[in-house]
Amino acid sequence: MTLTTAHIRTSTLISVVISMAISAAFFFLVFGKKPLIAVFAPDNLALDFIPQTLAAGFMAALMPALQTRAKIVSGILAGAPPVAKAIVARAVLLAVASLALAAAVTGLLWLGGIATLPWGSALALKIVYGGLLGLIITPIALRAILPRG
Repeated sequence: MTLTTAHIRTSTLISVVISMAISAAFFFLVFGKKPLIAVFAPDNLALDFIPQTLAAGFMAALMPALQTRAKIVSGILAGAPPVAKAIVARAVLLAVASLALAAAVTGLLWLGGIATLPWGSALALKIVYGGLLGLIITPIALRAILPRG
């Protein structure tokens, strides 16, 4: 395994764990401990996928890419360091693009006729979804700034 591949894997794992933890924390803040959570109105669990996706998606791209840039600058990783502005712009684009995943999950909930979820199931869904964002977005963001090979 190359240093670049190992870096991407490690950064992705860290991103997944952090995205899951942040998703859990925000779930508690937004939904508390209600025993049953409405997927649509009035609780809007499905609608909450939009800010979760934008925030977690942005951070899953931004922070690992900035850390990778720092390793390139210090010579730990090979490559030409991208400008920070490009990293931020890519993070925004990846977060917005990941709204397609939020739409897919919301669509599946709607097609499945799921009107409410027990608290634990809703929490698990949001945690897994947060981890999935990190798993998908972080490697894309890092491969864009690291040399191929």
